[in-house]
Amino acid sequence: MADLQPNPFFTVYNLTERRQHPPKRKLAYHQNGAIGALGKWYKSKPVPPRGSILVLPTGGGKTFTALYFICSNPLFEGYKVLWLAHTHHLLEQASSYFDDLAGLIAGSKERLTVRVVSGTPEHCQFHSIMPTDDVVICSLQTAANADKRSHPQLDAFLSAAADKLIVVFDEAHHAPAPSYRTLIDHLRNRCPGLFLLGLTATPIYNDERKQGWLLRLFPQNILYQVPAKDLMAAGILSHPVLEDAPTEFAPTFDEPAFQKWTTTYRDIPEDVIEQLATNQNRNDAIVNRYVSDRERYGKTIIFADRWYQCEYLREAFIRRNVRAGAVYSFVAIDRSGADVRNRRTASEAASENAKAILDFKEGRLDVLINVRMLTEGTDVPEVQTVFLTRQTTSRILLTQMVGRGLRGKEFGGTEKTYIVSFIDDWTHRIDWAAYDPLNPDEADDKEAPDYGKRPPLQLISIELVRRLSAQMDSGDNTNPAPYNTFLPAGWYLAEYSAARSDDEQVEPVRRLVMVFDHEKERYERLIAALLNDKLESFQDDAVQLDDARRMCLSAWKDNFFPNESEHVGSDLGGDLFGLARHVAQNRQSPRFFPFEERDKHDLDAIAQTCVSEDWGESSKIKRLSAELDRTDRYWKVLYNNIRHFKSALDGCVNRLLFKPGPGEDAAHDRKGISNPENREDREPSDAIKEQVKERDHFRCLCCGSTRKLQVDHIAPQYFGGKHGMDNLQTLCEVCNTAKGIQNISFRINQTRQNAPLPALTPFRAPQGDWAKDPAEWEMFLRQSINFFFQCAAVNHVEIGQWGLRSRRWSVWLFSGNDAHWFEPHLPDLVRTIREACIHSGCETAPNEIALH
Repeated sequence: MADLQPNPFFTVYNLTERRQHPPKRKLAYHQNGAIGALGKWYKSKPVPPRGSILVLPTGGGKTFTALYFICSNPLFEGYKVLWLAHTHHLLEQASSYFDDLAGLIAGSKERLTVRVVSGTPEHCQFHSIMPTDDVVICSLQTAANADKRSHPQLDAFLSAAADKLIVVFDEAHHAPAPSYRTLIDHLRNRCPGLFLLGLTATPIYNDERKQGWLLRLFPQNILYQVPAKDLMAAGILSHPVLEDAPTEFAPTFDEPAFQKWTTTYRDIPEDVIEQLATNQNRNDAIVNRYVSDRERYGKTIIFADRWYQCEYLREAFIRRNVRAGAVYSFVAIDRSGADVRNRRTASEAASENAKAILDFKEGRLDVLINVRMLTEGTDVPEVQTVFLTRQTTSRILLTQMVGRGLRGKEFGGTEKTYIVSFIDDWTHRIDWAAYDPLNPDEADDKEAPDYGKRPPLQLISIELVRRLSAQMDSGDNTNPAPYNTFLPAGWYLAEYSAARSDDEQVEPVRRLVMVFDHEKERYERLIAALLNDKLESFQDDAVQLDDARRMCLSAWKDNFFPNESEHVGSDLGGDLFGLARHVAQNRQSPRFFPFEERDKHDLDAIAQTCVSEDWGESSKIKRLSAELDRTDRYWKVLYNNIRHFKSALDGCVNRLLFKPGPGEDAAHDRKGISNPENREDREPSDAIKEQVKERDHFRCLCCGSTRKLQVDHIAPQYFGGKHGMDNLQTLCEVCNTAKGIQNISFRINQTRQNAPLPALTPFRAPQGDWAKDPAEWEMFLRQSINFFFQCAAVNHVEIGQWGLRSRRWSVWLFSGNDAHWFEPHLPDLVRTIREACIHSGCETAPNEIALH
């Protein structure tokens, strides 16, 4: 029997012992003020519902402050705590603070139990929660799923709390999302007197669009707030100074891989990171950037991506007489072969890392290079500069990395911190995470600028250069339309929460959707339609772009963007998906930002001067170089070199010199044109849909589900299928999405196929508590088998639940369906089911499935 390891995420504190160890970390003035306001709110016991928000900027210590209050007050009086956060990092950070703060719990209480719960295997699982737990620190996604499924352990914990419950919602500006609103409402129904404390760095009370929901969830509104500029003035936070460092390196990202990646909400794929980490010229540019200004940058942390990149940079710095060290985990080299692992054991790695960090702290190193080991938890004072060697799509990761340099002079840091971001020459539109510090040149009473207000110059540049390249490749560099139409009229800011595909972590997503003149009215009509649609399937954090493509993206494109070839940009589907996610989760239109400075960048005006003054080639280059260097224009960002800028101007000049002939730009005369054919309704009437569902007994004809039923065309409309009753069938949303525009009838029980299909249609196996419900597994089997036979081939399913029967599940097919066709796929199907059952703690996983 294997040795059982202690669970680091379930901790029992001996309070008698911990009271002998007061907190080591001292409170700043703003934290004392916040704790005083929290205590006054708590002791006043306002009339339920009780909810308030603590607003502190990044680096201001929201988590530590809230836990200091909780240990000093509610836990002392017998309250239980349910702490909710989006990411595993935030869960573990909250848990770690109890080591220092548990001793604050006064009175006769002798022990405190703290449990960290999420869907990741390292943490406790939800079924492990006990009524005796004092503090449950849980991921929001896990808690929302448990509430949705009425998990008995949640019920037991809430019953044990009675009405003495504190719920902390970290990143509270996401609380208005539908699934989280529902969770909070259910918790309040169970414990009407609970205290709901929201934590955020975002001054959300200024956001009128969310004010209604936030006031309903947090009726006492903002309890305490201090802006970042005050903490900077007090020396608690340093002043961030942002710098971009262009690398001129162009990573390769093929189109299919890019389209697949955009649906995952993960950070950059590993193969692309590999390109960035291994390019020697790029790494040399990082070193040169520091060496060229080492006095100003001073003590610097560099975030790299690979252990061997760390070593290359370290050696390159040493050759340039810079004292440098590297920190990376043993896991980082674990896949690199036995020789590498033999040279650096885990204990040696830990020892070397500790020495490098100590040397950096004590000033024996100028530069410390690491692979994500300093994003959290490590206390490194006097950091003057942070080098971010690549961009990231994760706002959470970006905030963690930038946060290593935000400690002010009062806490052993610096007055200002340089944040240097290395920017590559991407050829795809990517919504990179952006850090929005206060602008130190702004007046003190001004807030930080809204995200999205500044033009998304990198996205605009990619579209301009893409268009210019296509124009040059055609052999005729003549603009087909006025230059201003190549620049967006503005952009929508789509904001929503999305679960990453590789784990249950939820990322806040901000997607900028560029809108050009010819599509502005189409976007407005689309958003109006979305606001009138329930969009229930888009509220879920885990919905993916591929799901949406099967559900409704094609219909939206047909209705609102019938000529997709005219769309500017490579990812119309992703833009529509982002807008739908925003409307579904926020129930309001996304903000639109007009491109206010567009008229200042009218290259046609410069072209007109060029033609009228008859600039020669050398004069053109000289004048364009001066224009490119203007600090009140964005040219240098839109066109990254003088060659691109000159080619763009030439396209404008050629359009002026070779104007289209009379009538070429005008619409054709409509004489002699008629529309003799009537257009069919886009979908069956509500009455026909109801008749279809009633005929099909209000269940999905494929899997048997009664949830989220839809009426589907057997022969798709796309191929001319009609709205007649004989061409309609009832399917659930999942099965209808999987069917797409295939011609499949689940009203028949015998396959029309002449040969077996080569592969199964992939369906997501039941997870969590759903995996313990035999009915869910029956639906999963019916989906998998019926889609393989392209009909309702399954007659009966038996899911064994006890003894030997639990190891052998049986499926009986209707006659006319050859069970031998499916036999090659049974091992993979059994393996998928077993993995899902084991991961979900379900003991009825089958060893075999028998087809009859």
